[in-house]
Amino acid sequence: MERKGMRDFLKDNLPFILFFYSQCVLIIGIAQLASIIAGQSMGPDILIYLIVLPTFCLIVFLLFRYGKFRDFYIKHEQAIESFPEAPNHLLENIKRQHDIKTNRYAEEVDKLEQQKQLEFNFIQQWVHQMKTPVSVMHLTMQKEKLNLPEDYYHSMTEELERLQQGLDLVLYQSRLQKFDRDFHVQKLALKPMVTDVIQEFKSSFIRHHVFPTVTIDETITVATDPKWFRFVITQLLSNAIKYSKESSDKIYFTVMEKAKTLTLEIRDTGHGIPTQDLNRVFDPFFTGLNGRTFRESTGMGLYLSKQICDALGHDLEITSVQDKGTAVTITFQNP
Repeated sequence: MERKGMRDFLKDNLPFILFFYSQCVLIIGIAQLASIIAGQSMGPDILIYLIVLPTFCLIVFLLFRYGKFRDFYIKHEQAIESFPEAPNHLLENIKRQHDIKTNRYAEEVDKLEQQKQLEFNFIQQWVHQMKTPVSVMHLTMQKEKLNLPEDYYHSMTEELERLQQGLDLVLYQSRLQKFDRDFHVQKLALKPMVTDVIQEFKSSFIRHHVFPTVTIDETITVATDPKWFRFVITQLLSNAIKYSKESSDKIYFTVMEKAKTLTLEIRDTGHGIPTQDLNRVFDPFFTGLNGRTFRESTGMGLYLSKQICDALGHDLEITSVQDKGTAVTITFQNP
């Protein structure tokens, strides 16, 4: 770092050094010419002296100047909280402008953080407020199930489920901004977490005529956060059901263990993902061909699932063949 700072200093002062020696050569030349006119000539020892003495003075001056500017040449690559002390009026003016802009930037950042916090609190409150009427409507539908036409009941139930999933999507998207404060990794049994999510989609399975097949040993455990992991499974299962087709009859949940890794695979035999869309399924707001063809999609479910898995240290991957189905794998790094 010190050596690089010295090189940068010499590069900046190279024009001055060249100008200094050009003046020395000019002065020595004039002195030599004057000596010749006077009938005398300066010897080599005098010429060397006239070069060495100014060079020594130049080195002393450059060392002194480098000492004053050293912090600017060394600390520019370091993360420093404040501008180095200015050694001259030019840099003092630059430092003053830097401090003004830094303070203004800090104030703007504080305002943006406050605004973001207000938006976060509003979204949290709004989602919880909306969940109450959704729950009431769902209970009302259950109560009036026998008095309603079957098609109407299934249609309304499906819309309520979509509304509930949309609210959860908004809620978790806002919470993801503060993920580091809102997760707790535990060693948990995998099968109960999967079956709990499947139970929530019971009516969706019936409507779409697809059914889950769970091949997970009761003793298998994974290290994860149950709340966030449940959201990921919900999004993956929702997509598997949503993009099922009439010939689909099963959604498979299987586990593969290898060395220190454990992989949960969720595989369906639905429409699959077009090849040109596979590389972009984790992009935010990307709906792809399936999202536009079969049903309205936000394009945020897989994006949030990928972000959550990355934050939890899980690997989320998708393989798919169009018209044959999709396999989603979550790999856990279990010690």
